[in-house]
Amino acid sequence: MKVGLVNAIGLNSADAMLEMELGILLQAEGIEVVPIIQSEIGSAMIVNRGFSYKVADMTIEEDASEVLSDIDIVLFVKEATPNAPHGQPKMARRINQKIVDNLVKYSKRNAVIIYISSISAWGGKLADRYQQDLLVREKRFVEKRLQKKYSVWNRKYKNQKRAYILRVGHVMGRMQKQTNELEKMLEKEEEVYIDAKGDLESNVVHIMTVVRAILMCQNEEMKPGRYTVVNSPQWSWKDVMEYYSPEGTKVKFYGAGGVKKKSIKDKMMSKVWKMAEAQKQRLVPLLTYMAEERNIQVVNKHLRGESKGEMNNLKDKVGIQLDIFSYNPAPGKIPEIDLEELLPKYEKIISEKK
Repeated sequence: MKVGLVNAIGLNSADAMLEMELGILLQAEGIEVVPIIQSEIGSAMIVNRGFSYKVADMTIEEDASEVLSDIDIVLFVKEATPNAPHGQPKMARRINQKIVDNLVKYSKRNAVIIYISSISAWGGKLADRYQQDLLVREKRFVEKRLQKKYSVWNRKYKNQKRAYILRVGHVMGRMQKQTNELEKMLEKEEEVYIDAKGDLESNVVHIMTVVRAILMCQNEEMKPGRYTVVNSPQWSWKDVMEYYSPEGTKVKFYGAGGVKKKSIKDKMMSKVWKMAEAQKQRLVPLLTYMAEERNIQVVNKHLRGESKGEMNNLKDKVGIQLDIFSYNPAPGKIPEIDLEELLPKYEKIISEKK
């Protein structure tokens, strides 16, 4: 069985580590992984991993026809973006339309096509920031284009092909940038404060869950259609932090215990006001002989000088604040995948590949 990894910008994007780790894990399942790249120089990371890659521009029909002829699972892992490097919504739209059309037209008669979308495609249902987001619009366009070409929802599959849209959550894995950054944050202190609700569903998905979902599509364990792919059952932020924090680290959350518990921001402001009050008491003899304007300048100067260190210490102590802490739990149908039994296998595969 062959899986073709298709990236609109040739697997040389900044987030290429998702494709890299997916390729490694799919190989471990006995599947031949074929990255489809635009140039060997631009995709040196993929080339050096020893994959049986193919060079092609998937917007060109002749290229698509040639490279897709023996691919069983077409995995469209990254669409063209209206942001850099393409930079123009119209250009991104043209690229994505051509790629989707070619994937449908030139893939094998019984091929499976899987689009790795994102939970951000839920837009305002996930977070306010995504209501007018250009990339969200582009992801939805790709989904609708694939749906139109395949008639996914009414099961009229052209040439017996099957199509899936996987709206994937925040991917965590040993080769993923956001995982490495989180682990670095958590290892700084013996006691770590998180500005999030510990019991809130995190929308995190371990990369082995994504791999399992791909295999379920191939094995027809899931009907063609659109799915939200996050850990099932969902990991709370408490689950995530405890899993990735070093042994012995105490993780504390703000915002989960009712209105009496102060947020990190409230604690910092409280600290500032206490220090300001102390400064005024200390400087009373001097301030008595100064004009009001000068009085304020002196207090502010001392406050800035003496509070800076305290404020920095407080930030370091409580410091983990991420935008995704405020996201709503992603809606949609979530495949039931037992991650617990997959984790030991994952750790063994990754340790052998490093």
